[in-house]
Amino acid sequence: MRFLCVEESADNALKISFTEECFREAVKSLLMAIPLGKVTSYSRIAKILGAHPRSVARVLKSNEEPIIVPCHRVVHESGELGNYTFKGKSRPDLKKKLLILEGVGITDDKVLRESFMEDLP
Repeated sequence: MRFLCVEESADNALKISFTEECFREAVKSLLMAIPLGKVTSYSRIAKILGAHPRSVARVLKSNEEPIIVPCHRVVHESGELGNYTFKGKSRPDLKKKLLILEGVGITDDKVLRESFMEDLP
């Protein structure tokens, strides 16, 4: 998946590029828009970016700033938590603990619908 990035240099020239990094930055920007106590789904982010939910999941798995960049706030559309990678290790238990700590409603390992964001910017 390649995305368009446009950057402006010091001399006001525009630099246009198509990179994986642009896609990662787009995902990261959407993650930063998810408020404390709310979640969204892999498929919702994918739809906004015109991508496949698995592409979003791959970006989240490689997140180098977990918790700061809140990839733990992304779950399956069904409310299932999905996996969570922290420091290279699978830690779905940590994802659940973080969400509960942030005030996300979870019952039977599923996020309650009222904890989903209505919409992302």
